[in-house]
Amino acid sequence: MSHLRDLQLRFQDYLIDGSRAIEEDIVSTENALAEHRLGTYYNAYRIRLIDSLAVDFSALEHYLGRESFENLTLDYLLHHPSTRPSVRWFGQHLPEYLARFNHAGDAEFVHELAQYEWLQTIVFDAADSPTLVQLEDMAQIGAETWPALTFAFKPAMQWLDLYWNVPQIEHALDSGESVPDKHRSEFPLRWLLWRRDFKTYWRSLEVHEAWALQQAVNGANFADICQGLLEWIDAEQVALTAAGLLKQWISDQLVTRLGDF
Repeated sequence: MSHLRDLQLRFQDYLIDGSRAIEEDIVSTENALAEHRLGTYYNAYRIRLIDSLAVDFSALEHYLGRESFENLTLDYLLHHPSTRPSVRWFGQHLPEYLARFNHAGDAEFVHELAQYEWLQTIVFDAADSPTLVQLEDMAQIGAETWPALTFAFKPAMQWLDLYWNVPQIEHALDSGESVPDKHRSEFPLRWLLWRRDFKTYWRSLEVHEAWALQQAVNGANFADICQGLLEWIDAEQVALTAAGLLKQWISDQLVTRLGDF
């Protein structure tokens, strides 16, 4: 049994690092040398990884072109070998890798595109929420309860700050629609992503909503959120605005619980 284990490890070393030790265990014939037989598996392993990244980063593949994407994947593999039995997590370091090693003129855009696509994967695979707050539940909140009211949110929700119009370009690349011109904003725009009914949704957030949502996720109560919103909203309208944001989050099926907890 130990011999089999050693053989498996040598084969793994060959696939990942190109170690030639395994060649001693492979029979060569006149028509098929050991290195040729092994090469079939070596290449197939890399093709499988390229294809798996092309699923998770389909817009990036379209943007770069297949050949450039394959070269990117092979170089990425040298820096971040696949370490899990499933290829599901193989691409988790790709945005970081692009930020560190991509020196092309559109490096920042490519990095943000990879970030956005990976976050969609995380959102889609996140755990389900057994309960969701409904709009009718808002009507049951007593006036004395509102100030201390806190919120819990579904796992299938993330946000990302982007300078480039990545979501529109990603959508166009994946849907085959006309791709809009790239443009970069002076300040980053926050994008909210969430899963609903097995589909990923996204929308941009105005500054005050981005702030309020982050505070709510971090445990701030309704009174604290209203107080902070005074930076953007008049005092006469702040409570109504905060309640409107909550109504939007509930309509988007983001909120899993209301209460003082």
